[in-house]
Amino acid sequence: MARALTLITTTAAAFMLTAGVAAAAPAIPLNPEQETGTVVSNGSGFFAYEVDGSELCYTLEVRKLSTSPVAAHIHVGGRNVAGPVVVGLTTPPAATSTVSACVTATEGGALTPAELAAIVADPRSYYVNVHTPTYPGGEVRGQLK
Repeated sequence: MARALTLITTTAAAFMLTAGVAAAAPAIPLNPEQETGTVVSNGSGFFAYEVDGSELCYTLEVRKLSTSPVAAHIHVGGRNVAGPVVVGLTTPPAATSTVSACVTATEGGALTPAELAAIVADPRSYYVNVHTPTYPGGEVRGQLK
């Protein structure tokens, strides 16, 4: 039985690769504990994304932030390291809300092909955070996987 399951799993994975189907990254938890500054908040959320060709599609959900967000970004930076913005994300409209969108990598665009390739090659070197007026440096954050 285990051998049959392994064969099915291997065959499915090979089909996905040859068919060009993008695999989705796991949902990344967002919380205040991952922020580099002192953040005292009950906020939380998640970020899930997938890359298919030159397109990065994502869902960003926030819950119980101190106030409505003013910005959301993917930044370059490892754990406990603040870094510059790589790409702006659609800002959730309320303290508890969800957005889904796609960003196409283009030369001179909001996300370049080189930036997208770097995220795909080493996602752990990037993080998502959501900024609020209460915490302009970020209220919740999650490291990409």
